[in-house]
Amino acid sequence: MKGVVDRVEGNVVVVVLDDGDVIDVNTKEFKAIVKEGDVVYKDCCSWDVDEEETLNRKRSREVS
Repeated sequence: MKGVVDRVEGNVVVVVLDDGDVIDVNTKEFKAIVKEGDVVYKDCCSWDVDEEETLNRKRSREVS
């Protein structure tokens, strides 16, 4: 499962998945601190940030 962090509201991370669905994930389920715009994915037990894809996404937005 993969998506982009739309926003963080208290202990809830709102993630827009690749298929367009929106889910709420407790911050405790993340291995690291996340912020708006981070590309995240779920492995077997927790969520993590895809640092490389997040950086690529931010670079492509700067060019636009």
